[in-house]
Amino acid sequence: MSSESNNRQPGGQGTEPTPRPRAVPRSMRSASLFLLVLVDFIVAVLMVVTAIRFVVNPDPAIKAGPMYVVLALTTGSALLMFVMALNASFVPLMTPMHARDVRLVMWTMAATGVLTGILTLGTAVQGIVMRLFVGFLAFGFIRVQEARLEKARRTGRLGPTAPDSRGSSAQPKARQRRGGKKR
Repeated sequence: MSSESNNRQPGGQGTEPTPRPRAVPRSMRSASLFLLVLVDFIVAVLMVVTAIRFVVNPDPAIKAGPMYVVLALTTGSALLMFVMALNASFVPLMTPMHARDVRLVMWTMAATGVLTGILTLGTAVQGIVMRLFVGFLAFGFIRVQEARLEKARRTGRLGPTAPDSRGSSAQPKARQRRGGKKR
């Protein structure tokens, strides 16, 4: 086993960056991001269809008042989730500060709608809760990818000015040599 590890690392070339073996092609990231946004879009459309269907033809077995409140909150949350997914992925619609505020409103509306539905209507809101759960899973993956891309942008922009951890030991020596040549 030790001979295999020696074969992988060339001797004396520790300062060169090695390519990451797990690097995902950009087209694959774009495709997965598109699919996650598509999931959020489908959840938003299903929530709007459910709300319209209930308004047009309410189910007599379900209390109408609480259901309207639940549908208004959860449908609004699903629509905000889709807008925020677009903002986090392909189309920057708002500033990071506004996006943070909208995400807070989105999570609050969803939590209030789900809790109100579960406490007042019980099992009648299982479909709504499941749709929101799937949508929020997709949104969570979008946010993770957005955070990684933002970190990569920051480190890429700061890369030439900030020393690398491997190159930090070589840079002070170069400064000392240059400093020693002053007369």
